Amino acid sequence: MAMRISNKILNGLIQQANRELSNSNAYLSMSLWFQDRELPGSAQWCKTQSDEERMHGLKIFDHIVKRRAKGALVHAIGQQKFSYDDPLQIWEKALEQEQLNSVAIMDLVRQAREEGDYTTDTFLQWYVAEQLNEETSVKDILENAKRVAATTGLYVTFDSQITRKPH
Repeated sequence: MAMRISNKILNGLIQQANRELSNSNAYLSMSLWFQDRELPGSAQWCKTQSDEERMHGLKIFDHIVKRRAKGALVHAIGQQKFSYDDPLQIWEKALEQEQLNSVAIMDLVRQAREEGDYTTDTFLQWYVAEQLNEETSVKDILENAKRVAATTGLYVTFDSQITRKPH
């Protein structure tokens, strides 16, 4: 019975996989924005996150295939426009994106439990833990970015290097 999957769960997994791919695209756009402004650290972080989000989507499609479910479709992302005025907007958008993703995953977990689909429930537990890590990481970056913005970034940069200064 581990291979049995309802159409409702299947559709939810397909939507989640496509959400992960859309998030990958958003992080790639964020990375390019940072590259354009010669902020290589943030650009690299977002590019790596883009790769991870893509892997998350593919992992869900692999799960669907393993269960011999039919109908897994990659949806066209459509034209997305990403326009930001400053790094804070990017990190706020990234946090919002991660929080929405967490809600969607929790909804899938709830649905799987209601249907007694313990295979999907178990599979999704990795995503539950991953979302905690991702929300925490982005929240930390956002809080640091707010502090940098408040001080124009100069003191925070100096402070991060101060322990390497000779006495």
